[in-house]
Amino acid sequence: MIKFIELKVASDDAEITTQLINVSSIGRIYPNPQSNRKSIVELNYQSINDAPVFLEVEMSYETLRSYFMS
Repeated sequence: MIKFIELKVASDDAEITTQLINVSSIGRIYPNPQSNRKSIVELNYQSINDAPVFLEVEMSYETLRSYFMS
């Protein structure tokens, strides 16, 4: 069973960083409507100002989804 997943996350200044994400903190994943090479990952926790936390991930939706289906 996968506990963590390593994701390449795009930040606001277009810099890509690799982050280790706990799989249990991932809520939903969405295809990015602007790019078929990227996905949106919603985390199960909120930021300080009670806004949901979304990450833009440098991985296609189908590839990311396949990690959770297996």
